[in-house]
Amino acid sequence: MEYKTKVAIVYVVGLFMEIMDTTIVNVALPTLARDFGVGTDRIEWVVLGYLLSLAVWIPASGWLGDRFGTKRVFLFALTTFTSASALCGLAGSLDQLIAFRVLQGVGGGMLTPVGAAMLYRAYPLAERARAATAVIGVAVVAPATGPVLGGLIVDTISWRWIFYVNVPLGLTAVVAGAVLLREHREPTAGSFDLAGFLTSAAALTLTVYGLSEGPRRGWTDPVVVTALAVALVAGIVLVWVETHRSAPMLDLSLLGERLFRQSNLVGVATYGGFVGLLFVFPLYLQSLRGFSALDSGLTQIPQAIGVMLSS
Repeated sequence: MEYKTKVAIVYVVGLFMEIMDTTIVNVALPTLARDFGVGTDRIEWVVLGYLLSLAVWIPASGWLGDRFGTKRVFLFALTTFTSASALCGLAGSLDQLIAFRVLQGVGGGMLTPVGAAMLYRAYPLAERARAATAVIGVAVVAPATGPVLGGLIVDTISWRWIFYVNVPLGLTAVVAGAVLLREHREPTAGSFDLAGFLTSAAALTLTVYGLSEGPRRGWTDPVVVTALAVALVAGIVLVWVETHRSAPMLDLSLLGERLFRQSNLVGVATYGGFVGLLFVFPLYLQSLRGFSALDSGLTQIPQAIGVMLSS
C-alpha cells in the first residue's frame, strides 16, 4: 500500500469521527436537559463549548504541526479527542460534560487542519483533486449520519453512548497512525503568535457568551454589556496585531482577495444556517412536537440528501 493511501485512510477515519460528533449530540440535547434538570439556555453550552474550542484551536494547529511535527500533533489530537469522548460519557453533571466537551474540541480543532496538511503533502499536486474528493465525501456523509445514529442510540441505549461510540474509532485511528504515518516538521516554523491566539480566543468566547446570555439576562445587563464590549475591544486588538505581524496566526490580508472574501462570507452564512438548524430543529421536534430522538434524527435525512446532491 502506498504511503499516500495510508495517510488518507488514517485521516478519513479521524475526520469522520470529528465531523460526526458535531451533529450526533444535537438530537440528545432534550434528553440531556431532562437528565440534568436544566433549560435550553444551559444545555446549549454542550454544543457551544465544543464549537468554541474548535474555533480557538484550529488557527493555532498549523503552527503546532510545523513546530512539533504533524504526526506527533495529529496523534495527540486523536488521543485527546478520544479520551475526552470517554470522559463525556462518564460525566456526572452538566458542568463536567461541558468541560469535557471543551477538551474534546481541543483535539478536534487540531485534528482536521493537521490531518489535511499531511494528506496534501503525501499526494502529488496532480492527484490532490482525488484526495479532496475523499475528504468531501466524508464531510458530507458524517454530518448526515450523526442525527440518525444519535437518535437511535439515545432511544435504545443511553445518551452516554453517543460519546462512547467514538472510542473504538479513535483507538483504531491512533494505533494506525502510530504505525503508518511519517513525521514531518518545518524548520522555519518561527515563533508562536501568542497575542493573536489570546485575542482571538477572547473575542470569540466573549461574543458567544454575550449573545447567549443576552436573551436570558437582558441586553442591558452589566454582565452582557461588559462581555460584548470586551469582545469588541479584543477583536479590534486582534486585527491590529495580525496586520502588524510578519507571520500572523490569521493572515487577514487574504480578505483583500475578492474571491476569497466572497466565498468566506457565503460560507459563514451557509454554515451558520445549517448548523443553527441542526441545533434548533431537534429541540423543537422533541420538546414541542413530542417526537422521539430517533424520529427527529430521521426527519433530517432529506436535508442530508440535499447536501450530498449539492456537493
